[in-house]
Amino acid sequence: MPKRNIESFLDPQYLEEILASFSKATGLHIEAVNRKGETLAILGNKSRSDFCQFIRSHSKGEKKCLDSYKEATLESAKWNEPYFFRCHAGLIIWAVPIIVDSVFLGSIICGQVLLWKPDEFFLQQLKKSNSKNMDFDTLQQKVKELPISSPEQSQAAADMLFVVVNHLVKRNIHTMEEENAYHLERLQIKADLENRKKKNAAEFTDYGTYLKNERRFLSYIRLGDKTRAESTLKNLLTDLLTKTAGDKATIKIRVLELASLSSRAAVEGGADAEQVMVKLQDFNNEINSIERIEEFFFKVHKVIGEFLDGIFKLADKKHLSLVNNARNFIMENYHKPLTLKATADHLFISPSHLSRLFRLELDCTFNDYLTRVRVEKAVELMKKPEFSVEQVSKAIGFKSQSYFAEVFRKYIGVTPLIYKNSLF
Repeated sequence: MPKRNIESFLDPQYLEEILASFSKATGLHIEAVNRKGETLAILGNKSRSDFCQFIRSHSKGEKKCLDSYKEATLESAKWNEPYFFRCHAGLIIWAVPIIVDSVFLGSIICGQVLLWKPDEFFLQQLKKSNSKNMDFDTLQQKVKELPISSPEQSQAAADMLFVVVNHLVKRNIHTMEEENAYHLERLQIKADLENRKKKNAAEFTDYGTYLKNERRFLSYIRLGDKTRAESTLKNLLTDLLTKTAGDKATIKIRVLELASLSSRAAVEGGADAEQVMVKLQDFNNEINSIERIEEFFFKVHKVIGEFLDGIFKLADKKHLSLVNNARNFIMENYHKPLTLKATADHLFISPSHLSRLFRLELDCTFNDYLTRVRVEKAVELMKKPEFSVEQVSKAIGFKSQSYFAEVFRKYIGVTPLIYKNSLF
């Protein structure tokens, strides 16, 4: 695991925003310190008390404060919870550890309060623990200005701070994970481009080719074919990067279009429309606030994966495997006189069980799914001038051209002949 420290892990601006608000709400002093007890930042507008500043103005006092912070920080990490301690000057302070993946980075120090009004015993101990050269009359006066917090109030504040710090840790872990994902996406883009060069693959040169591949990609989404969809998406994005020469504005537009088209294809494939639209809106909001190309690609991969997952909301892994295997068998044999029984026999399950799985998991019958695959394949073949409507009908497994025309019209909205004529 790469070496980490608190300075590189926590976002200073976000840390200030969150903990400054905590300081204002509680009236407590807060500091971020590293493993050595060294103060990295005093958060919020609440500076150290006059008492603490006076103590630290002497070299020995500064050293004792540092030692107190270091000991408290180490103890809080040992127990992974708020650690209360009395500093050398008698103040009550607590430390909340910052631990990431079992690595201790530092702590948030809070407090600098008294639990009750300073009495004669407290003053005697204070005088004994500090330098003889220190002006004790001034120190005694500053003690009276210290805030007093009951044990209950201090514990509640410590518990609340623990929750806040854990939120900061989880947020930053998520940010780091995303940065790693962006880095991997960047490496993948570079690898794809290098592979094309090595294979002397023809460069993508026109949007006609891109749109043709895009239609194939959307077809895979409608059919819930995640493997082919993800593979085609990777090629689409590499094509887009090549065509635009890395122009971020154009890539952003195309990526937003692709996500929108994919959302509709997912709904057509059986995903819940409300959930898909919510995910699409969240995606659009995210895309509008980012600038790096690898982030565009990572985000669109992620949201389209979620769309595809929405088509298969399977609770049982065994069911997932069976349905996926049935779907793959259909994709490979759609042009044959395929039946529910033949597919069930291939999977070594009963036809009734397979029929039940299709209804339960895909919200359609076996024949509905088979027909959907055949129509999608018909649309692809229609784009080839050398294929007549009759040839297309036979190629996708229909014995009757008239029945093919009826089914095609039901799914596409026009007859095969009208559709084909519209293409040329």
